Amino acid sequence: MEGERVPDERERLLELSARFLLEHGVLDLSLRTLADAIGSSHRVLLYYFDSRETLITDALDEAARLSSVRDASLLGPNGTDADVEQELVRVWRLVSADDQLPLIRLFVQVVALALHNPGPYKNFVDGLQTEWVSAYAAYLRQHGVRPSEADDLAAEIVGLQRGLQLERAIGGSSDMLDRAFAAAAGRWAERVASFA
Repeated sequence: MEGERVPDERERLLELSARFLLEHGVLDLSLRTLADAIGSSHRVLLYYFDSRETLITDALDEAARLSSVRDASLLGPNGTDADVEQELVRVWRLVSADDQLPLIRLFVQVVALALHNPGPYKNFVDGLQTEWVSAYAAYLRQHGVRPSEADDLAAEIVGLQRGLQLERAIGGSSDMLDRAFAAAAGRWAERVASFA
């Protein structure tokens, strides 16, 4: 069709890889196994991605995009009329929903790889430390929280979110985890309101 974007080969391989990793994970994954599964060769994957680690981190990002939870751009609306508590809970429910479990498990596996061998995963780790915290901090500043307090509170929110996601990945009760996050969101909303 006219105007329809045709993905290039790298994008096609990336999407196929992301879908495979969501289903099978990354632990003990070889490029040959992945290449066979997606109808390619390990040399082609190396040509497009340079290394197994680059492919894994790019595929994790693609998997998050496919799951519609790529980053904290889920946060909104950004005006001061929005209910902070409800917004935090809404985002939590999106990133911890049953359909996100394959992505959460994949994320945990890549974190484990990065902890074991940080060098090849430097870009992943750098993004891990800044992307969500920066987005939450910007959201909080738009609600009147001073910059230094916004950064600290954002780190607290992301820390709890990730901890509860890990608990979710290993079989924690979604109802219990939802209640825990909602209780914290209520306290955070009170702190945000104190800046108004």
